[in-house]
Amino acid sequence: MKTVEFSLEVVNKLQHHVQQQQRRLLVLLEGDPDWTLTAAQRWLADVQAQQVLWWSQRAPSGSWCLPPQRINHELGREACHGVFDYYSGANPDALAALAGTISAGGFLLLLAPSLQDWPDFADPYREKIAVEPGGTAAVGSGFLTRAAWVLRQQDCLVRWCQHQGLQLPKLPSLPVVRRQPDAQGCVTEDQRQALQAILRVAQGHRKRPLVLQADRGRGKSAVMGLAVRLLLAQGKRVLVTAPRPESVATLKRFAGDAQDGLQYQAPDQLLQRLPPADLLLVDEAAALSPNLLQRMLDHYSRTVLATTVAGYEGTGRGFVHRFQPHLQARFPGWRLCEMVEPIRWQQQDWLEQTLEQMLLLRASPLPSDSAGSAPLTLETFDYQCPAQQEARLQAVFELLVAAHYRTRPSDLRMLLDGGNLRVFLLCRGSQVLAVALVAQEGMLPADLATEIAQGRRRPHGQVLPQTLAVHGDQPQALQLPLWRGVRIAVQPQDQGEGLGSELLQRLQTLAQAEGVAALGSVFSGTAQVLRFWQQNGYLTLRVGYRPEVTTGGHSLLVLKSLCPESAPLLKAARTAFEADFPHQLLDTHRHLPADLVLAIMHQGQFTVAYYERDQVRLRRYLAGYAKYENVVASLWRCLWHGSARQGRLSLTPGRQLLVMKVMQGLSWADSVQPLGLSGIREAREQLRQAVADWLSPGPNQIPPSGDL
Repeated sequence: MKTVEFSLEVVNKLQHHVQQQQRRLLVLLEGDPDWTLTAAQRWLADVQAQQVLWWSQRAPSGSWCLPPQRINHELGREACHGVFDYYSGANPDALAALAGTISAGGFLLLLAPSLQDWPDFADPYREKIAVEPGGTAAVGSGFLTRAAWVLRQQDCLVRWCQHQGLQLPKLPSLPVVRRQPDAQGCVTEDQRQALQAILRVAQGHRKRPLVLQADRGRGKSAVMGLAVRLLLAQGKRVLVTAPRPESVATLKRFAGDAQDGLQYQAPDQLLQRLPPADLLLVDEAAALSPNLLQRMLDHYSRTVLATTVAGYEGTGRGFVHRFQPHLQARFPGWRLCEMVEPIRWQQQDWLEQTLEQMLLLRASPLPSDSAGSAPLTLETFDYQCPAQQEARLQAVFELLVAAHYRTRPSDLRMLLDGGNLRVFLLCRGSQVLAVALVAQEGMLPADLATEIAQGRRRPHGQVLPQTLAVHGDQPQALQLPLWRGVRIAVQPQDQGEGLGSELLQRLQTLAQAEGVAALGSVFSGTAQVLRFWQQNGYLTLRVGYRPEVTTGGHSLLVLKSLCPESAPLLKAARTAFEADFPHQLLDTHRHLPADLVLAIMHQGQFTVAYYERDQVRLRRYLAGYAKYENVVASLWRCLWHGSARQGRLSLTPGRQLLVMKVMQGLSWADSVQPLGLSGIREAREQLRQAVADWLSPGPNQIPPSGDL
């Protein structure tokens, strides 16, 4: 680097070179808060305010700003330059989102203290990840320590230091590809191939979904908009869904005037309403759970799933590893279309390369070793020195990315700095086979516990004890030491080998040795995930009332007592859950998936009164002498009374109908459509047979009555 005196002439000359190269560049402004803000304004003195996107609480009046609570609000728009203010909070998600809006030839100005001071910098974002009772004092500094280490290694970076002048890099001259849109609006060969692939899905054979895969800035959303314009002109009905409405802004812009005929549905609403469509487009599919995507594919015969592989909204590599095997099994004619060439900037973009390293958007697994017979070991990962632990950190983060449907840049900061978070690794030799993120919760001061129990406080974190106290009527949980499994991930090639259970068992042993009262988890519920916890002895204590938008699932709370002090809490919470759940299915939980309902029932001892008169009614119903409407109450009580019988609760179409119609009280129409039945008459016949099968080995094996 060479040091020069700052002037707008120097800035303009630098920008001219960056624009010629059609790339973007990071400019690091190092100094105290007031100096960095003034320096940013001096750097951008010749730029119009509406061309600069700010992440800062100190932005000049009238500036275009990224909303603090809606960091993806500006998706689909482009900025000439961006300003990211560490003094307003080093939010990794906001940094990635802001950088993604900057077009070729632009600068990202990073306002921060001197790099040497980053490990001790008390940035405001600590308050977002602090958890009581430790507070901000318990938040680590690993993220900023590592970020400063990464930036020191960058050759293509501008540094303007308050006391050292302006340091300019020697930027290389790289190839530049000039692009012009063709008649259909495509500007790269990748886009042209993607457009034809989308049109083939809409017009070709059914049940051949397309996966459109790309990094950010490759024109993925744009080409879907171009396809929408063509398809709507042909009279096709096109639906689009995405985690947020802002996610489809670019798609709509490229659809042009035709977007008026385009229907957007949030994922959960889409699956509730199931509107007809000739083509379903799912943008940012990697940010949705595999379960949600499977349900979409089961209903819509022509579907395009677009996913960002590495970027701002959560990586798509988990999608690659976890969901593509499902596609291969269910839809062998599915196709993958990868878009590699960037459109909004050139390949080898300097800003993209810097942020990929800084935010681990392209983490690398450790190479395999030959320790196949080495014993399994449980290790604690405590990140300290970037140079020595970078390879292990990348292996851990890549595993989390590969095994989970959504991992964001902020997860890296939580991994490194979370005050109550511990990271455990199941290893064989140097190979990381599985990772568990565990939050240490509970042990709250008596005054804070009282305020939480009375509904006056809801401090960040402390998910397990607060849920047990507020929703499970167990306020004593607030003062017990609890561990919450935030995430358990196993290498994709090693899944199904029992490593997840092995890791969980070792965690339980360690937790007991450290005096932890109970270990549990709160997660988006599916039958498959719940069965994992059930097989390891965990009990369901709560089902959330509302489905999550990005998963379509309701949250589940599971818990296992590890000491005598927590056993009464678990028993009381479980007894209350078993008493309430049958009634909740008729109201707040009417749309829980049937397989999840059966999985919950399989483990329970649900106490529902069952009378002698119910036996008489059921015999008449099974013999064909009574209609369903005359015996529905008796049938409801009968099913719950015998719900804990082993081996009876696997999912079949008949049992699915039993859950939906009898246990959840859905209408005949709402029960017929999802099961693909011809009508109410067929549904009535199947329901009667399902009741007989439930009560097998014979139709007269009615459960004995309870309290008369």
